Amino acid sequence: MNDNPVTVVGFTQIVHILVLIVPPALGLILGYFIPSIAKWAIQLPWIPFQGPLELIAHFHENWVVFVTTILGLIAGIWLSVEVMKDSLVITVSDDKVSLKIKGTVQNISRVDVASAFIDGKKVVLLGSTGNELARETYESAPADVARAFVKHDYPWLPTGDPYDGDYRLWVPETPELPPAVNALLKAREQALQKKDAEAAKEMYREASRIGIVIRNKGMLQYWRQVANGTEGVKR
Repeated sequence: MNDNPVTVVGFTQIVHILVLIVPPALGLILGYFIPSIAKWAIQLPWIPFQGPLELIAHFHENWVVFVTTILGLIAGIWLSVEVMKDSLVITVSDDKVSLKIKGTVQNISRVDVASAFIDGKKVVLLGSTGNELARETYESAPADVARAFVKHDYPWLPTGDPYDGDYRLWVPETPELPPAVNALLKAREQALQKKDAEAAKEMYREASRIGIVIRNKGMLQYWRQVANGTEGVKR
């Protein structure tokens, strides 16, 4: 019987502790010194937010320091929570993989995973036709990610993407792609330029649904067609 049926991989222990401690501590310290900083800052007219700074500096009571200290602590705790929420947590069992990030969870059955590997700072799961089931940025140690999948007998590829040589650089109006896919990649290029990660990710998912896998190198997009892909893409 397996004594450890589930393996969870997230931040390394040291990073986890730092994320929980450092932002609240900095918020606490900054909050304590805000009244003093405000009194100094109003002497420099080029510093913005002069109105709020003058209001803070106007009060001399001890309760002001107490309030700003508490507000700084709350801000630090909020930042820690946001960082934790935006970090990927991988839960691997013999039956499935769960990827939790930004409050959403993606569950992938073990039988659907044909291979798993690391591509740069992303963990990637592939299906039997070469389709990408998941591609998510991770913050864990690479060895910990690999160990979790190997421990539960997933087909882990230490050499990386088996389709690495199939990717081609996308340029506008690529003749091998239909107009709808070229339009999608053009829109995604604009989303990348605007640093709209959520829109770019949704367009990546849409391309995957019609048999096109995309990956980025900087601002450049590379694509490959899934073997036996959908009818949405024809050469």
